[in-house]
Amino acid sequence: MFHSWVGRLAAVGVLLVALFGLMVAFGAITPAPALGDYPGEEELAQDYDGHVGDYVQVTGTVVGTDPVEIALEYDYTDAGERHSGTITVTVRNVETTVTDGESLQVYGTPGPDRTITAENSVSVPATNYTAMYLVSALAGLWTLWRLVCGWRLDWQTGALVRREESRRPAQALLDRVQEVLA
Repeated sequence: MFHSWVGRLAAVGVLLVALFGLMVAFGAITPAPALGDYPGEEELAQDYDGHVGDYVQVTGTVVGTDPVEIALEYDYTDAGERHSGTITVTVRNVETTVTDGESLQVYGTPGPDRTITAENSVSVPATNYTAMYLVSALAGLWTLWRLVCGWRLDWQTGALVRREESRRPAQALLDRVQEVLA
């Protein structure tokens, strides 16, 4: 079945339909604290008072340090109308030192007047995100380099085939263009 274009395209189609189905099915699930899925930013923005006294897990950017305040971004659709923006909450019992601009993840209990009493919190310096994106970009480029240099697309079967000898990227791209034009 996977040795022909039709079989491969059918397999890719089935996998894409399954992925879409799972994405819709799991995207429609409401928070389930029993499963470790606690209400977050969107739920607090929709109905803050309805979650007072429950456990929540939110992540926001630190906008104040005395007391600790975080800005929570939300984006949700209710009755066909899209709502997005930011709400600011005060977090009590933060045991780590935080600075403005850091990302702070908080697990705790919301109280009245937009305060959350933290049971656990983790801060992530803003520079960690820059390093993460840089390392990911370099890894992606290295993977692309290895793919272009060591593999080729067999247009007859639609399969990736290992090259007999590795090529430089420029030569591999030139060969690939010549294969397509031939």
